[in-house]
Amino acid sequence: MKPLSGEVQSARLEAGAAYFTLAEGEAVVAPWPLAWRVLPKGTLLLAERAPHPAGPVSRLRLLNGDQPWLELIAGGYAGTTVQDGWRLGFKDGKALLVQGNENQPFLSKMRMKDQAGAGWCLRLLATHEAPKVASGMAQEAQIKADWLRYLPRKGRC
Repeated sequence: MKPLSGEVQSARLEAGAAYFTLAEGEAVVAPWPLAWRVLPKGTLLLAERAPHPAGPVSRLRLLNGDQPWLELIAGGYAGTTVQDGWRLGFKDGKALLVQGNENQPFLSKMRMKDQAGAGWCLRLLATHEAPKVASGMAQEAQIKADWLRYLPRKGRC
């Protein structure tokens, strides 16, 4: 995946996959994990993939101006930031949210406020073990997770 950013020209949900067309290319998310909503005019999309020994972490963000309202992460590893100082952790194969000495279960559906007081919805989508070898390259074996965080419409997650 090449980095991609720009204003969303069109967006559609088709057969469970979301297609976001930008002037410089298209981002596809399959399966799309959320009820579909029409994007506000001027929505910006940022998609990137960061390398890591346990495998890359992919992020897709949707922004209204400079304010993010949706973030989808695939392949997050222990220590990956989830929100405002809370990081991903694992214990006995279960995903946790960790901040300093505090931790709490990372549930399939939950709410969390950011530092500005905005209430975000968090959804743990999947956990999976990263392969020990991929494409002939040694990798660290560790559990990874995919999640979604978004600002709810009408206050409901």
